[in-house]
Amino acid sequence: MPVRLFNTLTKRKEPFEPMTPGVVRMFVCGPTVYDFSHIGHAKTYTHFDFVARYLKKRGYQVTYAQNITDVDDKIIKRAAELGVAPRELSARFEARYLEDMAALHNTSVDTYERAHDHIDDIVAQVQALIDRGHAYRLDDGWYFDLSTFPDYGKLSGRTHVEAEDSVARIDEHAGKRNAGDFALWKARKPGEPHWDTPLGEGRPGWHIEDTAITEAVFGPQYDLHGGAVDLIFPHHEAEIAQQEAASGKVPLVRYWMHAGLLRVDGAKMAKSAGNFLTIRQALELADFRTLRYAFLSQHYRSSMEFNDVTLAHARAARRRVENFARLVDVGHTESAAALELVAGTRERFFEHLDDDLDTPGAVAVVFEWIREQNRTGEPPGPAALALLREVDGLFDAFDLEHSHEDADVEEELARRRELRAARRFAEADKIRDALRERGITIEDTADGTRWWYHNG
Repeated sequence: MPVRLFNTLTKRKEPFEPMTPGVVRMFVCGPTVYDFSHIGHAKTYTHFDFVARYLKKRGYQVTYAQNITDVDDKIIKRAAELGVAPRELSARFEARYLEDMAALHNTSVDTYERAHDHIDDIVAQVQALIDRGHAYRLDDGWYFDLSTFPDYGKLSGRTHVEAEDSVARIDEHAGKRNAGDFALWKARKPGEPHWDTPLGEGRPGWHIEDTAITEAVFGPQYDLHGGAVDLIFPHHEAEIAQQEAASGKVPLVRYWMHAGLLRVDGAKMAKSAGNFLTIRQALELADFRTLRYAFLSQHYRSSMEFNDVTLAHARAARRRVENFARLVDVGHTESAAALELVAGTRERFFEHLDDDLDTPGAVAVVFEWIREQNRTGEPPGPAALALLREVDGLFDAFDLEHSHEDADVEEELARRRELRAARRFAEADKIRDALRERGITIEDTADGTRWWYHNG
């Protein structure tokens, strides 16, 4: 079964066929580095980390590029508030962002491209738009003329701003030819970073940074573009207009993928709403595996509610898989029925992922397998462990080894056995209670003491 993806451009699932067979050029809009990244970013970038992992798993040669917006109105405003240089501010929060991605194990990006390293590419693309009659000049810079691009709106199906759009950087000027025209190059203002170019002294607009970067990295056309759903309009519409108008080649991107938003208390997360949570704060509430499971157990196109209940469910689900992994006996020769169960599970697991990366369906298959395997009374063996490792190679959400903690727990249980043998039951109970505080349940049976991670 070929991989099928929902394409925002066509509004349907399509077989994934990159422009060059077996080779995928993939771009995802990166952060504007003026503050700590939040858990909405974590959700989006974890989903696209999974996309890249899965395409590689399916045999594609993937190059995943992400931009770093380090020249922007938001950076300039925040830097002024803090009394630091914009470049100093952006460098500081770029480093923090990369640390956050490493902490979440979002490791699939091959190249991070900073806007300030592509000023010549940006100027060249704006100049191409001017030469082709798609841009005009006002007293505060150069603008894209939407009346020259009839396809504007083909991604979103509209041309006007709505409530959920990312609209903080709409460019206003009374002299614009069309209400939606956007800045390509902003003329120099006192105290702002600027470059001396044939366009005049100034700096790039927001939208042009991404297309100039992707043209420099991939050329005027590539395979897959991702981002959060609130970027569809106007940002991604602007990208299409810029690149296709500048190059004359259609389409800019063959497949557009958009991740659903993360909500807190039923509302889109925002500092103004008082429900803002940084990635660093989230990692104090749960470890990276629990966060990854929480994100990836939801379909990438779905919105997601983030709260304590979400984390508790993710933690409990993780532990079900990890407890099953602890039962693996690598020396066990699995029965034909067990091997058939593993093979069938693997086939259904990948069928779900081939269907627009249906991660909720895929994990449901894993849990069904665990239930069926446990019912047999046969311990899982090497084939089961291989499948678990294959699953975790994609999700990176399960601690399958427990090597350090297992040894530590077994040592504690050995001490408890010694205390019970010496009839020092109160001290033995303290060990049991301490293990419970660590999320570990123990059970004394005729065959010895069993233990597992509980859902707390």
